[in-house]
Amino acid sequence: MYIDPLMTSMTGFRTNTTSASATTAADAASFQSALQQAKDKMSAAQQATSTDSVDKTAMTKKEQQLKQACKGFEAMFLTLMYRQMRATVPKDPLFGESNAQKIFKDMRDTQLMQNVADAGGIGLADMLYKQLAPSVLKQAQAQVHHGAAAKQAAPTTTAATAAAAQASVEDK
Repeated sequence: MYIDPLMTSMTGFRTNTTSASATTAADAASFQSALQQAKDKMSAAQQATSTDSVDKTAMTKKEQQLKQACKGFEAMFLTLMYRQMRATVPKDPLFGESNAQKIFKDMRDTQLMQNVADAGGIGLADMLYKQLAPSVLKQAQAQVHHGAAAKQAAPTTTAATAAAAQASVEDK
């Protein structure tokens, strides 16, 4: 029987598979350690920024409101423009147009232009946002800092008021 050389090559193959498994296991361990380090860094970064999260949330809310207002303005502008374009189209002399059809067309056009503005429109909302964002965000940041200063000043004012009230009671 000539089976021994085949078994020898199978053993060599198994050794190679064991070597490949060891390499794969080492790679997996390396990946797990890199993943753990990344998780640690991320949690440290989240803890460091947790104090500023209120300010960022306020700024993000203002940004979202500004973006929404800019898109709304663009939708309104496009709707007015579309109405004027539709007014140039001749009316149907054969069937005419009922009031319900006029209302339906107006509502359809308004929704169509809202969808166009939400999809990017003609770029008017983006230009408005770029123009208005610095001043609006600066104003929002000033309000956030003013609110924080008022909160810090409030406990000392309350303590001073309590001390003055105590002194007036003692005088009587």
